[in-house]
Amino acid sequence: MTARTHRSKHLICMTVIALGLAAAHPPVVASQETKKEADLNCTSSDATLPCPPAAAAKETPETQRRQAANLPDMPKAQDQGDPSSSASHAQDQNSALLFLPVKSSRSLSFGDKFTIYTHQTFGPPAVLFPAFTAGAGMANPKSHYPREWREGAGAFGRLYGDAFATAASQRTARFLTGVALHEDPRYVRSTSTNPLMRTMHALAFTFVDKTDSGRNTIAFSNFAGAAAGGFVGRAYLPRGYNDLTHAEQRMAIEFLHLAIQNIAAEFQPQWGPLVRKLHIQRILPEWWVPQHEK
Repeated sequence: MTARTHRSKHLICMTVIALGLAAAHPPVVASQETKKEADLNCTSSDATLPCPPAAAAKETPETQRRQAANLPDMPKAQDQGDPSSSASHAQDQNSALLFLPVKSSRSLSFGDKFTIYTHQTFGPPAVLFPAFTAGAGMANPKSHYPREWREGAGAFGRLYGDAFATAASQRTARFLTGVALHEDPRYVRSTSTNPLMRTMHALAFTFVDKTDSGRNTIAFSNFAGAAAGGFVGRAYLPRGYNDLTHAEQRMAIEFLHLAIQNIAAEFQPQWGPLVRKLHIQRILPEWWVPQHEK
């Protein structure tokens, strides 16, 4: 009898605990169970309850995704639909042969200017193009040049060194003067569509360029660069070609080179497609043209 009474008390305690847990269970579980049962009923053939459409089950996740996509601070890819990036890429393709940076709305820092200087002075074009100059000098040597400047590998080395030193001194002087006087080393294209007016603009830009703030100024850097390129040869050219007259002539030639570069930069949109048709940008390595303009 005592055992039965103990068992009855134990059973009553377990029942009370179970009822308390059931009462304390959140109603969300009940709703989830109801949803599961409804899903089971929908899958059965004798379903009596109407089944919710499948789109309603995904309504909340889809709504959350749409709301997240419409948030104002969502990051967007910089290279999709960005005309500036595509324009910069087209400019890089157009500049495959001659690195001719054209001015954009972004101002240049000292590091940007130094990148332009180092590539123009020591990059692949600066190393390879003097070889063509030296080859042309040997094919058509100056009549009064000594033999060591006209024949053999030594003559090629001297002519190559002269071409490289002239270009390097010109660009170094332009860079230092431009940094000191806050000149922008990039070319500014003409807004005219007349070829003659565009050519005149390019020639004028040889003597008048832009500052970092966008003002017109005398191109002191071009004058300094032409003078350095013209007078550097007086230190090593043979006798008769290292005098003041020849230095001034070489200075005028450097000015002519600057004018030709400006004309090439002015008409870059026209000859750039020809470069792409020849697939030259596929032949040249990526490091031929630096990505200084982003």
